[in-house]
Amino acid sequence: MSSSVLRPATDRDFAFVRSVAGRPENQHFIEDAPEDALQMILSNPDAAFVIWEHDGQPAGFAMFHGCAQSDVQIELRRLALDRTDQGLGQPFLRALIAFAFESLGTPRLWLDVAPENARAIRSYEKAGFTPAPEGTAIWHRPDGVDVELLVFHMLKPTEG
Repeated sequence: MSSSVLRPATDRDFAFVRSVAGRPENQHFIEDAPEDALQMILSNPDAAFVIWEHDGQPAGFAMFHGCAQSDVQIELRRLALDRTDQGLGQPFLRALIAFAFESLGTPRLWLDVAPENARAIRSYEKAGFTPAPEGTAIWHRPDGVDVELLVFHMLKPTEG
């Protein structure tokens, strides 16, 4: 039986994060930040940087931003899995969503995605994200290209 856990990232995770973010297939979708930038995210009280472990090994990572205003909304940013096409996408997203709503206490979780990232869009929609009212955002990719991103969100489920 497989098991998974979401835990806080440490500087010992930087090699894993950079190995996933730096892959050619990810370069148009997530930034491969240098270690000093990752360290700044780790020490930022407005952020949560997490590692998703599956069967005892790092399998994905994500960063949450806006944690200081978690009573309004939090952004889920720069998330990626080590291995795709293995059925891990939805368990990974469920863990991230639960963390945002249960641990961080936000009523609204949002993210943005490049329109050409069809796999991610399908995964987000399957997990319950819907197009957000604000519609789009702009990302200035490290290669100098400006990309208009689609914005998706979800609200914390109401109990009762």
